[in-house]
Amino acid sequence: MTGDTGRPLCMQMCMLRASISSRRPRHSQETKKSMTTGQGRCVLGMVGSDKHNKGIRTIARIFRDHGLEVVYIGEHNTSQQLAAVAVHEDADFVGVSFSNGNYLARAAEIVGALDEAGGADIAVVLGGLIHSEDVPELNRLGVAEAFGPTSSPEDILEAIDRLIERRRGTFETSNA
Repeated sequence: MTGDTGRPLCMQMCMLRASISSRRPRHSQETKKSMTTGQGRCVLGMVGSDKHNKGIRTIARIFRDHGLEVVYIGEHNTSQQLAAVAVHEDADFVGVSFSNGNYLARAAEIVGALDEAGGADIAVVLGGLIHSEDVPELNRLGVAEAFGPTSSPEDILEAIDRLIERRRGTFETSNA
């Protein structure tokens, strides 16, 4: 299936970026300075065999329209692949969508993979069929935010803005 540009639709999604900018080196003085003025960067994807991608493609567009730089890596990734891309792209957060009940185990894998890849400071955000009673356990595992089917785009964007502000505030504080 191809999109309106003639490229395969999956390739268009992988190329989805809100803005094109040169890659910032992790935690440099320039990065710390630019982080106080930029909107943020995220890596979105799905891990394992979960393939219901309409939700994450929709949130990618919402994030892009909100001013975030979005790197969408598609489905069937490992936690290690997701972490490697997030570290390489100097993401503020990774967003992962789940349409099955395996998100507790996968969340722990993702947090661990980010830590091993040198991205322990990159926040993890989950969305999809997340049960509200599992959110405290997800937070204990290291997930910064979790959104279920009743979450509105406005609530998600508000939480993401707060998350990015907290992350960037940490850089300013540690630089003082």
